[in-house]
Amino acid sequence: MEDLAVSFISETIEGVKPAVVRTTTPMNARHELLQKQLKLEQYILQSKDLIARLSRAQSKEEKEDIMCAMREWSR
Repeated sequence: MEDLAVSFISETIEGVKPAVVRTTTPMNARHELLQKQLKLEQYILQSKDLIARLSRAQSKEEKEDIMCAMREWSR
């Protein structure tokens, strides 16, 4: 009878324990997201710089060089 009571109490306690829910992103995924964000920010800054240079360009050759650089950077 005592074993039955201990078993019942143990099962009841196990059923009441809250389940561990991991809502945080694993460290590797966070690191990958951070790297992607940094790469995107760098791409945006470089694009803005190239567009500004393109707007100041005077010759056709200079504009073509900047456009080539933009295409290379976007790969």
